[in-house]
Amino acid sequence: MGIDLGGTRIKIGLVDFHGRILFSKNYPTCVELGLNKGLRRIAGLIKKFMGASMEKGGTPALIGLGAPGIICRGKGIVHFSPNFPDWKDVPLARFIAQETGLPTFLDNDANVVTYGEKWVGAGKDLSHFLCLTLGTGVGSGLVLNGRPWNGRYFSGPEFGHMTILPRGERCGCGNRGCLETLASATYLVKKAQKGLDQKIPTLLTKILSRETGGLSARLLYQAARQGDPFCLSLYAEMGKYLGLALANIVHMLGIEGVILGGGVSRAANIFLPYLEKEFKKRLTMAPADKVAIRVSFLGEKSGILGAAKMAMERYKR
Repeated sequence: MGIDLGGTRIKIGLVDFHGRILFSKNYPTCVELGLNKGLRRIAGLIKKFMGASMEKGGTPALIGLGAPGIICRGKGIVHFSPNFPDWKDVPLARFIAQETGLPTFLDNDANVVTYGEKWVGAGKDLSHFLCLTLGTGVGSGLVLNGRPWNGRYFSGPEFGHMTILPRGERCGCGNRGCLETLASATYLVKKAQKGLDQKIPTLLTKILSRETGGLSARLLYQAARQGDPFCLSLYAEMGKYLGLALANIVHMLGIEGVILGGGVSRAANIFLPYLEKEFKKRLTMAPADKVAIRVSFLGEKSGILGAAKMAMERYKR
C-alpha cells in the first residue's frame, strides 16, 4: 500500500511490483481533529482500505507512507510538520504497523513523490534531477547519481524553505520569504484574498458568488484560464520566483532536470512561460536548454507509487 498523507487529503493505493495502481481511494485529512483523533482516523481509513482491497482480490503485504515535514526515516518518526501543527515527535510508522499488523516505512512526502517519478514517471530517464511538489506547501526531493538523496538532519532537501525574499511573508516554518510563501496553493489563496479585500477588479468575485466552498487554488486557476488579469498576475509572479529559485539550484548542483508536481502544477500552462523566462535570465553558468523542465504526468499518483516503491526497497534491504 502506498499512502500519501497531505495537508488536505489522504491518498491511498494498492500498488503492484510493476508500478501499477490496482485500486485507490482519497479521503479528507481533517487536520482540525488534532493529534490523537487524527491518528486514529488515519489508522481507521487504512484498515478500511485494506478490507476493500481484499474484497477486490488484492492483499497488501507492506505499507509505505509519505508525510509532510521533518522525518526520521530510520525510526519512522514525524519530528515536525508545518501542515500538522500539533505533531511533535510522532512515531507514525510504529503506530500504523501496530494498528495494521503490516511492516510500515515512512519518508518525507516530497521524497516519496521523487521515488515515484524516478520509478515510472517523468524522471525515469534522468540520473540527476530535482522534484518540486507545489501543493499546500512546496516540497522537494532530489535524485543524484540515480538514487534518492537524503540529508543528514532528517529534513533532506527542503528547497521550499530556501529564502527568496528576506523581508517577505512569514512562512509556516517560522522563517520569512521562503519559496513556499511564493509558490504554494496556501499563499496563492492568501494573496488572492488580499486582492479581494482591497476590491481589486477580478472575475473571482463573480465566480465566488456561485460557489459555496470559499476561495481555493482551483478557483484561481479557473479565473486565470478565463483571462482574469489579477489571477494571471499571481501566476506570473509565482512563475518568476520559481524560475529564480530553480536557477539557484541548478547553479549549486548542476542537475540535468526539474520535475514539477503537486496540485498547483496543473496550472503550469499559465505560469511555465514566466518560469522559463526568468530561469533563462538567471542561469548564467550552465546552458538553460540542456536542463529539462517537465511537468509530472503521474499527477497525484506519484505520491502513492513512490511511497510503495520506497517501502519495497527498504523492506528488501
